Amino acid sequence: MNVMQTRAGIGMVRAAGLAAALCLGLPAAVQPAYAGAPGGSGSAGSRPVAVVNGDFALPALPGGSVNWGPVQGWSVGSTAGSGTAAGVGRYAGADSGHPDGKTAVMLRFPAAAYGFKQRLRGVRAGARVTVTFDDSPGIAAACTPASVAQGQSYTVEGAGGEVSERTTAPDPDKKLNTLGKGVWRTGQTYTFTASEHEPLLTFTSKVPAPANVGGNCGPLIADVRAVQVPPPVDKTIPKTALPPSQAFYGNDARPVAEAVNYCSGAPGRCVFTPEREYSYAYYEAAQVNGDTYINCTRNALTRTRPVAFAGRSYGDLPATAGLPGTTGTPSNMAHQFAAGTATSPAWAARSDHTVTEVLQPSEAAWIETQAGRRRTDGWFTSDPAPADPNTEWRLYTVLDYPATELSDRVYQRTGPMTASEKQRCQADRPTASTPVGVNNPAGTNRSS
Repeated sequence: MNVMQTRAGIGMVRAAGLAAALCLGLPAAVQPAYAGAPGGSGSAGSRPVAVVNGDFALPALPGGSVNWGPVQGWSVGSTAGSGTAAGVGRYAGADSGHPDGKTAVMLRFPAAAYGFKQRLRGVRAGARVTVTFDDSPGIAAACTPASVAQGQSYTVEGAGGEVSERTTAPDPDKKLNTLGKGVWRTGQTYTFTASEHEPLLTFTSKVPAPANVGGNCGPLIADVRAVQVPPPVDKTIPKTALPPSQAFYGNDARPVAEAVNYCSGAPGRCVFTPEREYSYAYYEAAQVNGDTYINCTRNALTRTRPVAFAGRSYGDLPATAGLPGTTGTPSNMAHQFAAGTATSPAWAARSDHTVTEVLQPSEAAWIETQAGRRRTDGWFTSDPAPADPNTEWRLYTVLDYPATELSDRVYQRTGPMTASEKQRCQADRPTASTPVGVNNPAGTNRSS
């Protein structure tokens, strides 16, 4: 009777009450200390993460038996495509025993080749990510009572976080050769700080042989969702040290050149979407432009001087991208960038000015300039988005270029001379010696 009460409590409980509910009927060894981890959908500043097919409903599957086909948007083992064939099993909601009728995935073997994984789209390096999911011991008819009596172990890991070892609730009622209903715990959480853009999230069974019955009896997970607290914008990064570009094809990290070759192949093949929060206009630090002019005379001086300075663009994409652009015909990716930002960047800018200086005695005059610049952070992605998420190209890049919306700043500066400049002004005028008659009165010089 107590077991049945525990099963019902676990099956329907949500994250906030999970630890207390499990303490009533489970040994201390399987109480999930991680249930109260910080983060979650209620955290200040958190935003949802678009987990692809997090409910495992695609492709659609009939009930009645386990399905060994690939799960859309996920990879097993290798991140190339769907990875290991028959890498996981999948149970329809009518068979999984999940209290909300969710489709469930069964983890098979305790090996890297059977890790069930996905890159979390839209998550940046430095983001604090909280993943929420449900788990249960295996329900397969092949599961023996002993294989699930103490729960089943597995790990969850996000790139940049620690590997978290988990154990499902035990199932004391499992019967051999009978499909079980599981003992579902809802609202399990795992929190990590992403060490890379689009961090890889991986679930892996740790059930050894013979308890995994040849990969036919493993822990179940369902309803994977996530939230993130994005990192703050870092505006201290200089234009000469921009973050490197990164490319992904589905869940697979690829060379940037491959993504560029795809996007540059046709005008409408990719679309550029800027990360608005991480894109901004700014002014560079002031630079002294040209010479310093020093008035050593006793009179005010008036002069004109030309002031010219040029700005170039910065980025690390291969030359075939045509970004930053040139003065020639814009490339396909330059068109995609312009459409996504609704701008026409001036990739190479030059400003010419004429300044009139009025310089008082014993003053120095100089010019300082500040160039207006724009930094754009964003993604090129396949357009239209393919039906199979594992065939979608995504290319992250950052470009820094002259800002057309900001006027350049020209500072006309005057000020007192420095000690060394005063010393120079007081020095004797350069001349030559008079070797003969240095003390004689000056003579006359009359033309005849």
